[in-house]
Amino acid sequence: MSATFLTVVFIIIIFVIPLIFVNAIPESLIGNYFINHISYTYLILPIILYIIVTGFYFYSIKIDTYIMHITSYRTISGLLKARNYIELPHDMLRQFSFFNRPFTVNKTLMIKLKDVNGKRIIKRFNISFLSKSEERKISKVLDQIIAKNS
Repeated sequence: MSATFLTVVFIIIIFVIPLIFVNAIPESLIGNYFINHISYTYLILPIILYIIVTGFYFYSIKIDTYIMHITSYRTISGLLKARNYIELPHDMLRQFSFFNRPFTVNKTLMIKLKDVNGKRIIKRFNISFLSKSEERKISKVLDQIIAKNS
């Protein structure tokens, strides 16, 4: 998304929507709340916009003796979309890395695979609120799998 588009969306959400509720339906519960608590409105709406734009991701990483199961999907807007999911044997894993996403609480786990035909596949999984200790645990296990494959 371009910065101009995000700026326009931000202005609409922050200023236009509260004005619509205040002017169009001032006696409704929502319009009354916006009139009485306008400062809260201007503090809460940027947070809601941030959550909608960047997204929070639920993830599940299960690694057993032979197979890895990795799932990642957006918690709010991803309920209606297909989940980012992969199930693969250990011998397909070639490389992995974690990337920090700027201005978000998300990290990206990038996994490089090689299938039986020798074709290289790269799969990315967004992960929210991944602590350093969890990242080290995942890295340790994946490093062991790569060392075993070499």
